[in-house]
Amino acid sequence: MRAKEVELKKELQKLVRTIVDEDDYSIHAIDRAKDALCALKGLIMFNKRSLPATFKLHEAVPCPEEFKCPLFNELMRDPIILASGQTYDRPFI
Repeated sequence: MRAKEVELKKELQKLVRTIVDEDDYSIHAIDRAKDALCALKGLIMFNKRSLPATFKLHEAVPCPEEFKCPLFNELMRDPIILASGQTYDRPFI
């Protein structure tokens, strides 16, 4: 389990350096850094107990359809409900 921690920390350091040092970084790099940080947090929360063999750094978690923007079919980060009752992600309105 310690090896996984070290791997996550190295990946997180690399991604943070990319985000901080480069003027042209992608949202994908930020999402990957967030995923690495969440995975590291998960290791700490489980107090280094054995995790399922399927635990991976970039493991996809299914997103409920009601959390996705109907225009772009992506997870809404800042949902807003219109007077009509429809929900959209604010940047796309």
